[in-house]
Amino acid sequence: MKHRFTRLFSYFLKNRLAVLLLAFNLIGWLSATSAQGQEVCLLLPLSLEERVQAAEVVVEGKVVSQRSFWDDKHENIYTAHQVEVYKVFKGTPGTSTVEVITEGGRVDLDLHVYSATLQLKPQQQGIFFLNPSKGKSTEKRYTVFGSMQGFIKYQLSEGTAQDPFARYSSIPLQVYGSITRLSGRAARTVKANVELEKALQPKESTMNQRRLTPAISSFSPASLRAGTGEVLTIRGNNFGNTRGNGFVEFRNADDGGATFIKPLPTDYVSWTNTEIRVKVPTAGEDNGTAGSGVIRVTNNDPNTATSETQLSIVFAHSNVQYENADRNITLQSYPVRMISKNAEGGYNFRFGASFEANKPALHAFKRAMNEWSCATFVNWNTIPNAPVATTADDNINSVRFVNNGDLPERVLGRTISRYAGCISTTNNTLDWAVDEIDMEYASNFNWQFGPGTPSNQQFDFQSVVVHELGHAHQLSHLILPRAVMHYAVARGQVSRELNASNDIAGGNYVMELSQRPTICDYNLMESRPANACAIPVILIELEATLTANNQVQLQWTTEAEDGFTQFAVERSPDGITYTEIGRVAANGTTTSPSAYEFTDPAPLGSLNYYRLRVLKDNGQTEFSNVVQVTGPQFVRQLAPNPGGSQTSLYFDSPVADRLQLTVYDLSGRLHASLTVDVVPASNRYELTLPVAGQGLFLIRWQSGRESGTFRYIKVDKL
Repeated sequence: MKHRFTRLFSYFLKNRLAVLLLAFNLIGWLSATSAQGQEVCLLLPLSLEERVQAAEVVVEGKVVSQRSFWDDKHENIYTAHQVEVYKVFKGTPGTSTVEVITEGGRVDLDLHVYSATLQLKPQQQGIFFLNPSKGKSTEKRYTVFGSMQGFIKYQLSEGTAQDPFARYSSIPLQVYGSITRLSGRAARTVKANVELEKALQPKESTMNQRRLTPAISSFSPASLRAGTGEVLTIRGNNFGNTRGNGFVEFRNADDGGATFIKPLPTDYVSWTNTEIRVKVPTAGEDNGTAGSGVIRVTNNDPNTATSETQLSIVFAHSNVQYENADRNITLQSYPVRMISKNAEGGYNFRFGASFEANKPALHAFKRAMNEWSCATFVNWNTIPNAPVATTADDNINSVRFVNNGDLPERVLGRTISRYAGCISTTNNTLDWAVDEIDMEYASNFNWQFGPGTPSNQQFDFQSVVVHELGHAHQLSHLILPRAVMHYAVARGQVSRELNASNDIAGGNYVMELSQRPTICDYNLMESRPANACAIPVILIELEATLTANNQVQLQWTTEAEDGFTQFAVERSPDGITYTEIGRVAANGTTTSPSAYEFTDPAPLGSLNYYRLRVLKDNGQTEFSNVVQVTGPQFVRQLAPNPGGSQTSLYFDSPVADRLQLTVYDLSGRLHASLTVDVVPASNRYELTLPVAGQGLFLIRWQSGRESGTFRYIKVDKL
């Protein structure tokens, strides 16, 4: 027996005039329900016509299974989804199941997550716009044209559909009818979509259902932080004594609240007929992030209640999901932390050649980085003149302009967070950390790189980068236009400054989490010093030399200057505490290189650390790189001496060399051997002496050019 919606759809196929009228009505409806003037997380709209024309195959289907895998070069993780086909609107997929490949996924404890990129979950269904994959597989595989925009997701509980820019209140009329008109052919049914047919049937209204309709009387707290484990308590009645198939829903911050998301089953703390306690997620059943807005409760019947007041989400900390049947770990979400991936306690970023050559873009990126690092003291740095050519899991944090085809269609930019997990073998505890961050931006787009403001047809590059760096900071979307992490950005919009109550509060939370002890063998992230939080936006090359008359000559060049007023020259004995020793006037604003010099007539006797504090006409300051130079009384030594197992080696070398150290006691017995790589730019090295006991030790050293002996008194027993 045909269902009502099937008969209705067949009628429209036969009645071309009705279809034409529907198309005009639909165009107006889509315009009314699209995101006006704003682009959802760096997406530009693709019309339904563009998607139908560009896709070789258009099908209705459901994800029935998935598996993730590394590519042949072990550079990126992809996920293969088996999609059961219900209807074919265009093309000839040939089989009742097609394999769809998306970027990102998890293999063991390696996880790649792409922003502004489609992520699919098992049991999701909808319309897929597909093209053949360019891979070398002998099996036919497909990719999704337009990534996120290439999947119209069904909301079966409501009988509606959604893509990033439009909501379809009628699947038979507004989805089937429009695609059929645009493809110029009738849809071919491969298999009945039983779940959709059931969802589109008129809802029965019985006396029992009316009696068990839930009601929300209140919830608390009124505002909280998503993805942090904070619990929302919902009070009311007729929730059901147990959850059963009931659920709570939050507005989805990833689409501005157009849809709702459900927490994972493991997020529910308790459920009674009058009270529900649930964690507020940033990784829901169907992906998505809990955002500000009303909440809904659906009981087991199922009947739904909507709150009269709105929940406020202060910030959202990114979580990842993990399950492992072999370890008896059910699907649950885990917070992620940043770690130290360099010698300075954080992450180094390198640029693609075309990005670094585009000085306005490079400067905008650095200004955006400083906005975060001087607010939350996140430890990010940049490495100049070290171009990177690919986006891969290669221990390089890359920032690149990419060409058409490297980004999904109509994606302006995205951040790839590459996570590494570790698991306790005793109690299955997991920790997840950011192992690498890569960023890609569209090269052929009308950007305003600043420092001026964009026109109403341009996107402000610095605003976009500040947002994407928020994702790198492990923050998810908000529904809050005043915040940088608001889910959408508009042409002509300037959002370069962080919001203290939301963006900075979220960043501070992630920083505090990232400095807690962990079960993993991670080096914890260290905060950037408050007095040296900013990296130089414009490259300053500082050099220092000890002259024959025991003075230190400082020389530096700038590639350009933007509102520079003065250079404050600062000196330190330890590279930590600096004192100003003089100033040099700057050239103000210029696009030409400039050269400067300064003489320190009385350097410190042993070691001297120098840096420049750049004073600007807007009141802001930046810092140059730090250079180290020996003073006139520098002596090769271990200090402090006497000392403990931890000490410092003071050693100057005109060339890069490897120092071999052997530790003996006075009887000539060998206690330990170790090596130290020395370089001309550094004269102090931290040492750990693997020697037990106290007393006088002889430490013989041998380089490629010379040798010698240190006498060291060790006072601890370790």
